[in-house]
Amino acid sequence: MGPDTLNRAISKQFGREPGRKKQPPNHMGDLEHFTVHDLRRTFRSLAAAEGVPSHVAERCLNHKLKGVESVYDRYDYFEERREAHRNVANAVAALV
Repeated sequence: MGPDTLNRAISKQFGREPGRKKQPPNHMGDLEHFTVHDLRRTFRSLAAAEGVPSHVAERCLNHKLKGVESVYDRYDYFEERREAHRNVANAVAALV
């Protein structure tokens, strides 16, 4: 899978396929176009709003810890990440 595969698939759902004369149908209606990065940024913002500690939210996005912390802290935060994802999912479900 290429680095832009998911963004291209999302764009196709919006009726945008670069390089094609005939564009695919827009299955997304009036929804504003978004990318995978937008989804990641939204998750990070919602995690902060839900009180998820910054280092846990960063691990949820599969970011490495920085600096000396990355050398000494080898804990995977699995349970904390699971709880963070659950909290964000509940917050989104309340909006839908």
